[in-house]
Amino acid sequence: MRNLTAAVLADVHGNYRALGACLDYARVRGADQYLFLGDYVTDHPYPRRVMELLYAVADRHSCRFIRGNREDYMIDYRKNGGRDGSGAAWRDCSAQGALLHCYENLTDRDVDWFESLPISGVWRPEGAPPVAYCHGSPERTKDEMRGDHRSLEMLGEVPAELLVKGHNHRRWMLAHRGKRLVCAGSVGNPIDRRAQPGLVVETELAKAAQMAFLHLEEGRWRVEYARVPYDWQGAVEDLKTSGLYRRAPVWAALLRYNILTGCDPCNVVPTRAAALYAQETGQAAPWSAVPEPYWERAAAEFHVSTIF
Repeated sequence: MRNLTAAVLADVHGNYRALGACLDYARVRGADQYLFLGDYVTDHPYPRRVMELLYAVADRHSCRFIRGNREDYMIDYRKNGGRDGSGAAWRDCSAQGALLHCYENLTDRDVDWFESLPISGVWRPEGAPPVAYCHGSPERTKDEMRGDHRSLEMLGEVPAELLVKGHNHRRWMLAHRGKRLVCAGSVGNPIDRRAQPGLVVETELAKAAQMAFLHLEEGRWRVEYARVPYDWQGAVEDLKTSGLYRRAPVWAALLRYNILTGCDPCNVVPTRAAALYAQETGQAAPWSAVPEPYWERAAAEFHVSTIF
C-alpha cells in the first residue's frame, strides 16, 4: 500500500499569516491531499488575503473544502439583505464589529463560493481507508461533538473509521466502538484552555498556528498534530493597522490575548459582560446589546488589555 499524507486545516478565522505558514509547512512535508474544515473568515482582519491563499492552493493541489458556521453567517447576512436573523443590521461594537468588517471586505465571488460548499464529506483515496470530515458535525456546522450520546450516535453512522472535524479549536481525539473522532484544532485561533479571571497563563500553543496531518501507515491513518511558527507579531499589528481595534475594541483585544497566550477568552469575557449588565440593570441581553463599558470591565477581570 502506498504512502499517503493529508494536511488537515481548520478554523483559520481570518488569520492569513497563520494560514500561509501552515500551507508552506504542508508543502515542505509533502502533503498529497489538503482537507479544509471551514471557518476560513471572520475575527481577524484582511479576509481577502485568506481567500486569495485558498483559491491559490486549490489551483495547485488536490483539495477538499467544506464550510463552517462563520461562512454560514456571511451567506445568511447576504441573503437577508444585510440583516441578521433578528432583522437587525450588524454595527461597529465588540460583539459585531469584526463580523461587519469581514462582510464588507468579502466579494460576491467569495460568498458564492461559500454557498457552493457542503458541510461535510468523505474522502475516498484509492487503496486507502475513507476519511470522513466535517466542521461541527456531519449534520450541522455549529455542533460540538464532545462525546455526548448524540455525538457518538452520529460517529457510529459515519461511513468511515475516522472522522476529522473542526469548530472546537482544541486538539483532542476519542474512540468509540471501532470509530475515531479527531478534532484538528485551529490554524488561526488555537487554544489549550479557557481564560480565567485574574490569571494569565501562556500555553504551548501561544504565538503559533496549529494543523494536523493524516499519515497512511500499514492500512491505517495515523494522526499527527503540528505546531507551526508564524509571524504572530504581524498578526497582532494587523489588529491595529486594519482599524479593527476601533470597530470591535474588546473583541480585537481578545484576539490579541489568544495569540499571546493560547488561551481562549472569546466566550468567557462576553458572557461575563452580559452577566455584569444583567446584575446592574436587571435585564438579560444578548452580547450584541451589551454596552461597551461592560465589555471593558469584563476584559479587565480577565486581565485582557484593551489598549492598542
